[in-house]
Amino acid sequence: MGIQGLLRNLHPLLVAPPSHSKSQNEDASSSRAGQPPPPHRNKPAVRHNIRQFSGRSLAIDASSWLHKAGYSCAERLVESTESGTRDAVAERTYSKYMINRCDELLNWAGVASIILVFDGIRVPLKSGTNAERESKRKANLSEARRLKAAGKRNEAEEKYRACVKGNDEMARVVAGEVERRYGRDST
Repeated sequence: MGIQGLLRNLHPLLVAPPSHSKSQNEDASSSRAGQPPPPHRNKPAVRHNIRQFSGRSLAIDASSWLHKAGYSCAERLVESTESGTRDAVAERTYSKYMINRCDELLNWAGVASIILVFDGIRVPLKSGTNAERESKRKANLSEARRLKAAGKRNEAEEKYRACVKGNDEMARVVAGEVERRYGRDST
């Protein structure tokens, strides 16, 4: 999830910037008096800028970032996970993705500090959903291997990406890299 995705997910928690006043929305809709608003006007489009968090601390859903980071090294990550081994290239690749996202917030947006929040243990209530996801992942893995063997690299890569799932080992690797890069805040 990049900056735009982060803002979309934070939208319910944000306060509209001063330039988006209620009267502006009313003026725009009054030109069509008596007509229903167009579909895109049902919800006012409020734009936010990540820089409005400059100098503040943010908690980030690191598991969603980790999942997306896995796309950049999908085949290596999935195959090493399946074989129960670690792939140093994959680890460097997804760690670099995570560090880059942190750098964007800290350096470009001026965020004071970031708290990376990783998923915890699996919730029994979601066991059905998790079983369904695992079944789809296994089917995608079989298809990815078949496509790769047939020389269809691009199609295989798409299927490998569908197999990516963050795990505890990935979270530990990233946490270690983040700690090496930025240190550990014990507050």
